[in-house]
Amino acid sequence: MRRLKQEIYFPIIVGIHFIFWAIDLYLYQGSFKEVSSDTMFFGQLTDVTWKNPHRILGEVFSSWVVTVFAFNFLMATRARWVENLFGGLDKMYLIHRRSGVIAVFLLLAHFFIVPRDLVEFNPGKPLGFYAFVLIIIGVILSAAPIFKKKIPYHKWVNFHKLMGVFYVMGVVHGIMVSSLIKELPITRVYVFGMAFVGIGAWFYRAFLFGLFNKKLDYSVNTVKDLGNGIAEITLLPKGDPLSFKAGQFAFLTFPSISKREQHPFTISSHPHDREHLQITIKGLGDYTNGLVNKLSKGDWAKVEGPYGKFTTSHSKEREQIWVAGGIGITPFLSLLKDYYTKHITLFWCVANEDEAPYKRRLEELAASNPMFDFILWPSDKRGHIDLDDMSIRNPEEKSYFICGPESLKKSLFKQLKLEGVAQKNIHDEEFAFR
Repeated sequence: MRRLKQEIYFPIIVGIHFIFWAIDLYLYQGSFKEVSSDTMFFGQLTDVTWKNPHRILGEVFSSWVVTVFAFNFLMATRARWVENLFGGLDKMYLIHRRSGVIAVFLLLAHFFIVPRDLVEFNPGKPLGFYAFVLIIIGVILSAAPIFKKKIPYHKWVNFHKLMGVFYVMGVVHGIMVSSLIKELPITRVYVFGMAFVGIGAWFYRAFLFGLFNKKLDYSVNTVKDLGNGIAEITLLPKGDPLSFKAGQFAFLTFPSISKREQHPFTISSHPHDREHLQITIKGLGDYTNGLVNKLSKGDWAKVEGPYGKFTTSHSKEREQIWVAGGIGITPFLSLLKDYYTKHITLFWCVANEDEAPYKRRLEELAASNPMFDFILWPSDKRGHIDLDDMSIRNPEEKSYFICGPESLKKSLFKQLKLEGVAQKNIHDEEFAFR
């Protein structure tokens, strides 16, 4: 199945709108008119036909906003078919974030361009203004790096849920005010249809998600401090164990820390080890910092998943190059226990050797397995890794799996492309979910 990447997703959204709008406007025979309307920067429009660019562009922008947010709420449901469409929940959330930012600029364009009827008062007008302000604030708080760092995750999540309320206000505004969209049959059905899909998806995520996505019960068995803020946690199932593939992740809740706050963690144990579930966590925020002191043996855990498509099942017929950056080693700890018929080389990039707690284990595995090579790459001694450092013969014939910081991924992606490696043979996993 072809994955819907952002390079494909955004042109599709734009293209559908242009097609629907073009057909409707070409066939439109109505008499929609600006009897007396005001624009933000272009003065008043009196007895002006619907063909004026302010009306058309203003409503095209608003229809984009409605549908982009509708798709965003659909992504937030974590539905399996939606995740499959985007090639993994991590990829889907990346598009989700960028779509939200794009929607803000479209909303601003709509606000500044669309004419406002001056003939009669309509309660939809102030409602639209309030929705506009709240959505802008909501997206800024959700996406701006400075706020993401300062706002605790659980508070950020709770505020993010309010975006659905703001969206409903915007849709009601669109229903109440006079608009050209209402007179265009194809565009009207598409825009308002997607609006109600978005509202339904938000309602499901906010109020029904817990009923249909049951979390599995686990208990903490061991908590090991591996140094440098890294903790290894082993969980035992209290009922049915989680079924997953090597390389996937799950959302975990530890009620002893927070009853409602959940975080995504990559699973570092293998699916065959059904008697336990292992995750390796590096302290990177208010929740994960000092986790070894927050958890004790016997503490309850709730596990939801699995998610992600960072698996090697589709590439086992090719020789593979794995590149991990820091805590990005976690999916490879699980993937290593799969069966492979082709050679694998793992490069683990760390700031220094003290940040590689699994060094000895991986070296022993490489010594006993002729199909596996392991190379530790401490940047304090060897600098940042690049493709030349890897000395890869015929790089275009191999598959690449990269998990680590964005700078590492971007650098290697660019170099691999220059070497003629096809996009389909480069796989990565996103770190950040907000």
